Amino acid sequence: MTAQNPQGSVLGPILFILYVADIATLVESHGLTPHQYANDTQIYGLCSPSHVDDLSSTLSGCVNDDADWMQSN
Repeated sequence: MTAQNPQGSVLGPILFILYVADIATLVESHGLTPHQYANDTQIYGLCSPSHVDDLSSTLSGCVNDDADWMQSN
């Protein structure tokens, strides 16, 4: 018989939330709205049809900054 290890820990979810909390702040600093659930983050932005290129540029910059944050953390 082999010993079984419990999956996860009591502190695991809390530590994960503390780890990813900075992502929401980073997204908001770009004027966008984050939605986080479990291990998923979605980034939302609104604009009029005439400003789609501006929003696309903002989203791209936000994703690049998120990738840089993830690389350094």
